[in-house]
Amino acid sequence: MTLARLSPLVLIALIAASCGDKDKSSNQTTTTTTTPATSVAGGTNGRPTTPSSAGNRLAVGKRDLYPLLAGSLARYVSKPVRATSATVVQLAGIDSFWAGRSQNQKVLVKIDLGGRRPPKLHEGQQVSFVGRLVKAPKQGGSLGVKGSTGQPVLTSQGAYIVVPFNKLQLQ
Repeated sequence: MTLARLSPLVLIALIAASCGDKDKSSNQTTTTTTTPATSVAGGTNGRPTTPSSAGNRLAVGKRDLYPLLAGSLARYVSKPVRATSATVVQLAGIDSFWAGRSQNQKVLVKIDLGGRRPPKLHEGQQVSFVGRLVKAPKQGGSLGVKGSTGQPVLTSQGAYIVVPFNKLQLQ
């Protein structure tokens, strides 16, 4: 009898939760579309934000990569990564940049140029790509990483994303 009472309550809770997520998602999509800078700033206030399906998304499979950026990414090495309207937080080199939401939530992206000229990137630009996480070298100088600004993050994460030139879309 207790189980019979519990089932309708669980069903109501699930319906209410799914309705709330739709409202949040549509609000974030509107904010991202109207003011991209707002969505970047939204992740810096200390509380986690859920990226909408339309913007500033970084994922390994179906898993959101943003909460993982504070620690090691080593267990995800060789896994594919998909970014949708991620923000170029900082340029690292002519063919590398930090993508994410802020200086505290970023991951290094290296473009595999394949003999092509590097694209013109700038901070705040939105990018979408499909790449793969690879193990980071001990020193990130070859990737354009500077000692004080990026090496601690690269060392902590232990991995970076390699993106083939033809899989990078600038927005």
